Amino acid sequence: KQWYQRRVAITAGEKREDTPASDSEVSEIEDLEARTVQARFTLVDRRGRRINGEREGLLLFNGGTVCDDGFSTNSANAICRTMGYRSATRFRHGLVYGTFQSRKRIGLDDVICSSHHWASCRSTTRHNCVHSEDILLTCHGTGFKLLNRAGHVVTGQREGLLTYQHGTVCDDYFNWNSAHAICRVMGYSSAARYRHGLRYGTQQSHRAITMDDVRCRSSYWNYCSYRSAHNCVHSEDIFLTCRPGTSHAHGFRLVDWRGATAARGCEGLLLWNGGTVCDDYFNMNAAHAICRTLGFRSATRYRHGLAYGAMQTRKTIRMDNVRCTSRTWSRCHYSTTHNCNHGEDILLTCHA
Repeated sequence: KQWYQRRVAITAGEKREDTPASDSEVSEIEDLEARTVQARFTLVDRRGRRINGEREGLLLFNGGTVCDDGFSTNSANAICRTMGYRSATRFRHGLVYGTFQSRKRIGLDDVICSSHHWASCRSTTRHNCVHSEDILLTCHGTGFKLLNRAGHVVTGQREGLLTYQHGTVCDDYFNWNSAHAICRVMGYSSAARYRHGLRYGTQQSHRAITMDDVRCRSSYWNYCSYRSAHNCVHSEDIFLTCRPGTSHAHGFRLVDWRGATAARGCEGLLLWNGGTVCDDYFNMNAAHAICRTLGFRSATRYRHGLAYGAMQTRKTIRMDNVRCTSRTWSRCHYSTTHNCNHGEDILLTCHA
């Protein structure tokens, strides 16, 4: 890796163990780069259950299917990697899962990637497709799993030994970004805690160490790098606890002038997937709907303007024409193309 540096020896006393996430840390790790988009993909079977491992599944983006226009091996590899797999094995298109598939909206089209990294990809949420063009994808590798002492996969908010391709994960450079990113690719909402140690005896120590130096610039896996070589022992293996819930967030944040998450009840610049939201058609229904997705009771007020200087102007305008027929986000429509400038960016205050 380009940014790999020689490991500095760390004493046992310096290791982070059972560390809670501070508010400032959560704010920092969620500050995504403007030029890339959170990749929010899942593979599901015909009953809608999430697939783990080398099985074909219907590819979903934000709960909708993905059309095959522009889709290539680069696209397949990039998407598999964002879900924590090594690469793609194969992809095809078709209406294979009957009404379960056909009643879903088509959520993504024209996925064109110049390499196998998601940052090289572009796509659109508009489409000219039918469900017979939906992508079915098979990824290579077992991905991440959390195991109990007996070697069985844990469920719910329970601690487990973190494994990748059947081996353990070393704690070098592991932090809250890494923990959140890995929990999310396993289908959880976020990480609750992590620590290291040799706790499962031979169930743990007989495994290879398959991942080290997990460095994440943000809390989504497509912002992470790692090494498959290591300089670790099993007392450095990661144990992880994840919070149940949807792994694919709505993408909204309210930030202050520094780009950190705004204090509860305070006005903030509204971001969606790291970019600003234009005020065209924005109304109190939209404000209430977005505040509710952020966990607030309702909106207090909103306005538009260029209030945060260069922090604001260097961001991409990602959302426009937000039309909501009620205070529920599922009843809203929007466009990812725009005809706006940053003087039209939404600043929003939610009721704490």
